[in-house]
Amino acid sequence: MGKRKEIEKVIPRQYSQEKVLEILMKFRAPLIVGLITIMASTIGYMVISGVDLLKAFYMTILTVTTIGYGEMWDMTARDRIFNLAVMTVGVGAVMGYSIAVLINIVTSGEVKKILRFRKMVSDISVLKGHYIIFGFNDYVVHLLRELRHYKIPVVIVDPSEGLEEFAKEHSIKYYLKLDPTDENTLLLANIEAAVGAVVATGDDYRNLAITLTVKNVITKHNIYPFFIIGLVKKEEFKEKLKLVGADYVETIPAIISKRVAILARKPPIFGEKSLLEEIFFGEHTFIDIEELVVQPDSPVVGKSLKELDLRRRFGITVIAIKKRDGKIIYTPGGDVVIEPLDILVIVAPRKKIEEAVKALFKGRIVSRSTMLKKKLKERLG
Repeated sequence: MGKRKEIEKVIPRQYSQEKVLEILMKFRAPLIVGLITIMASTIGYMVISGVDLLKAFYMTILTVTTIGYGEMWDMTARDRIFNLAVMTVGVGAVMGYSIAVLINIVTSGEVKKILRFRKMVSDISVLKGHYIIFGFNDYVVHLLRELRHYKIPVVIVDPSEGLEEFAKEHSIKYYLKLDPTDENTLLLANIEAAVGAVVATGDDYRNLAITLTVKNVITKHNIYPFFIIGLVKKEEFKEKLKLVGADYVETIPAIISKRVAILARKPPIFGEKSLLEEIFFGEHTFIDIEELVVQPDSPVVGKSLKELDLRRRFGITVIAIKKRDGKIIYTPGGDVVIEPLDILVIVAPRKKIEEAVKALFKGRIVSRSTMLKKKLKERLG
């Protein structure tokens, strides 16, 4: 695989070095006033008091900066009147003006905001295997909780004013307050090293625009595999998001309704929570559902499920097998024979799946998660 061409990213104008220089240019006026005051005062001391350049300049600096070690020579009344004028201009026009400008810059927080953003972009640029989430709302909060449990890093992208407060409240480390429909925003979110994106703003039309932008970027830069997952409010937007590039789209009401329907059909009569719900959707479940593709040279080819005895040896239950011709065998019996390129749908403890792949299949079987990791490794290097 050839070396991927480096993607050019541009820091937005409001966070650029030019913006920093623009802020620093606010010191231009007090600096000019200060230089004029120092020059005029130095020349004034030389003319009025008849002292040399060094002494006049030294006295000017002491006076303008209000250090005030005392008079450098025996001053006449005229000298002192001029010195009072230098003090007034120095304290008011120079020191006062400069301090006022400095306070304005500090209290506005512009420089701090720029530095924080640039550090954020730098931190995001080293991420790998993360998801980019567009939008922040109640269901995104629950999604973040689940992803954090599985140690999957995320970058939140949203232009709303409340993003920083939301990130702080929910301990979100990476976020960008930028327009998600701008392709450069996606590049700053390090899309080339991400696994996928979750489009979940509260506006379905905006979700449509974001999905289209993401699809354009991954196509333009040949970012594959990359998965776009959409969460929409209205049913009619499911097909629209798929048409512009989303891989999977679901409506929030549909997700909730399906979960509630399961509970309605099979209420948790044995306890407060349904055991099935806890196994498959609980926060600390250790059970996993996996798809395994049997390679042609796998040692299990030609053997029946009874011969393999997966349940006794590894605690693995085969709940379905999809044959090469597309036929699906649900809850297959022990007499079903494994053939090349069969897809086994299994339920088992996560650790047992890895153990079985190594011991029984001799590595000649590919799981969905393993295939994903391999393809991502090829892309990310």
